[in-house]
Amino acid sequence: MDKLPPLKAMQAFEATARHLSFSRAADELCVTQSAVSHQVRVLEDFLGKALLTRRGRTVTLTQDGDTFYSVVGDCFRRMGSVTDHLTGKARTTLKIMVQTTIAAEWVMPRLHRFSEQHGNIDARLDTFLMAKSFDAADYDILIGAWPAPEGFVSQRIRNDRWFPVCSPKVYARLDAHDPASLLAHPLYSSEEGSDWTLWMQQQGVRPPATMDVRHFNLALLTLRAAAWGQGIALSHDLVAGSMIEAGMVIPLRQFSYSLPWGQYYLHHRSSSHNAGEIACFLDWVLAELDATKQATGSGGAA
Repeated sequence: MDKLPPLKAMQAFEATARHLSFSRAADELCVTQSAVSHQVRVLEDFLGKALLTRRGRTVTLTQDGDTFYSVVGDCFRRMGSVTDHLTGKARTTLKIMVQTTIAAEWVMPRLHRFSEQHGNIDARLDTFLMAKSFDAADYDILIGAWPAPEGFVSQRIRNDRWFPVCSPKVYARLDAHDPASLLAHPLYSSEEGSDWTLWMQQQGVRPPATMDVRHFNLALLTLRAAAWGQGIALSHDLVAGSMIEAGMVIPLRQFSYSLPWGQYYLHHRSSSHNAGEIACFLDWVLAELDATKQATGSGGAA
């Protein structure tokens, strides 16, 4: 067998390339940052190639580094999986990142069903609002309104139309035939008001001289505010379906509209040693989406 690079050096490189950070790699490996940097240089000297570009605190992969990491990263993940199997940890772990609102309102209430159907798969869920807040390389599956990262296959999972929702108490005070009647109430927005501006344009409604627009940073919060407060939020069946079914909010589907940035995607690794388990989770998500569509009678298509 040809001589392989030192394992310690490859481990330091894999962690640094995955995090694109010497400090985060050092924290993970429980060593100093200088020790990680030294081991990466040992590997670069062994290969005779620069693998990382260092500019201050910014670390990026060179073309050779990206090529080497694509193999080394996969090998380390495979070794982890085999080690779990040999040490009696037979369950496969899938790391899944889900946008906060859809995680709270759609995935979590259903995830127990996946665990019941696939007891050999440990589906570990993380949530973030912004794609730039996490490293996609740490995950097998992403669900959200984010663009597909490099190395992931993308599928739009729904094509939902958005519509106003409000509590039964507020609904009783509305004119269900006049969209302008909504504007007399507080409007909850997670898009700095641009979602309501677009809604008014598509409904052919002129904005009044004054409007009470209240801002939140999550669509989840606007939905909850509509259920508990005196105002109206914009949502769709994928997120609001369970609250609509429970009677907590009433949908005004007659005033629905298309929100260009409000569609969700499912991204998964294009190449992974957990391909079979990933396929199981994707099939489960699509089956649950189909059940949701049938339950709500919405026209969203997977």
